[in-house]
Amino acid sequence: MKLLFQKDVHVLLGKGYCYDALNVDMFKSMCKFQNLAHCRNYNANQNKNKQIPTNHNMLTKSNGNFLRDKLKAEVEGRKFSSESQTPLCPLQDFSVVKLASKSILRLSGVDNYSFLQGLITNDIDHLSQNSTSLYSQLLTIKGRVLCDFILYKDGDDILLESDVTQKELIAKALKKYKIRKKVQIHDVSDELLSYAVFGCQMEEPDVQGLGVAVHRDPRLNELGWRLLAPSSTMLNSVTDETVYHRHRYRLGVGEGPLEHLPEKSLPLECNLHLLNGVSFNKGCFIGQELTSRTHHTGVIRKRIMPVETTLDCPGNLVSADVKLCSTDKSVGTIRGMVGGCGVALLRVAEVLKPSATLYTTDSNGEKVDVKTRRPDWWPDGVGVI
Repeated sequence: MKLLFQKDVHVLLGKGYCYDALNVDMFKSMCKFQNLAHCRNYNANQNKNKQIPTNHNMLTKSNGNFLRDKLKAEVEGRKFSSESQTPLCPLQDFSVVKLASKSILRLSGVDNYSFLQGLITNDIDHLSQNSTSLYSQLLTIKGRVLCDFILYKDGDDILLESDVTQKELIAKALKKYKIRKKVQIHDVSDELLSYAVFGCQMEEPDVQGLGVAVHRDPRLNELGWRLLAPSSTMLNSVTDETVYHRHRYRLGVGEGPLEHLPEKSLPLECNLHLLNGVSFNKGCFIGQELTSRTHHTGVIRKRIMPVETTLDCPGNLVSADVKLCSTDKSVGTIRGMVGGCGVALLRVAEVLKPSATLYTTDSNGEKVDVKTRRPDWWPDGVGVI
């Protein structure tokens, strides 16, 4: 799938329909059909009174053919039937989201890989040998989460994407341990922007020649792809960032300091080992002792899990306790919530009992029903009652 940017605004078949992100194959086909030699030029004066659709969703090849055939039928003056058109995935299932909540640090220098290897939970050799992206955390000496991030390979350099509120904390921690290592740390958040691209069985976005780096989200395939684009080339953001958070909440994936509480959360309770974020074979890293002991004993009573509530909940639910209806016993805490979907740190054995019913209380004192489930991506044996 190839993307066009905001600067490439097109008039479709002379109808004045404008899309910010289009399938290139679809666009070329339409240009050929109408023989529009100057279809890349948008005349604002000619089209200022024409209707512009508000749905600026990115189109897949199948959905692009759907729209092309519909417009072609309109030009030829015949009726169009969608009954024979079966797109692989509806338009709303594809999202491109600009992650304004993320910042990017660049680590350069001959010691950048060896420097991170002794600090982070994951094996940095995977980034240098097998992959272009790596999920990891930085822990305290007591084995608690300090921050989580995604690393990207960029030539000989490493790009570190984290929550923007933790940018200074991470830079300070890295400089603390740098000592005599030949590593330079620079904030490049003003130069690079991060985008999340996800959807139903979506293939790798084709952005060849556009100066955009494409990386698979290393945590789950369902989280799609990450695009790192120069700030001077704005990739069209067709949805609000809350769509990304809602998507990962449905999967039961937490991230950032509001869901992985700094110096309080335990990495395995954040499902770090299930999200390809830790290596127990690479050797020492900060906080390794407690993390390894917990892993080998196999006792993880609480985990980040997906939760759902009523959509019309009037008050804030973040940090609210989740309780059993039968006993009013607290079994966890909500960590994030968007539009009725969220994540919570819950006692797995208690909340997954068939007889368990849950509730919480919002900031207005209103009682709200809560539902949870075992994520499909959890391996066999995890969370099985």
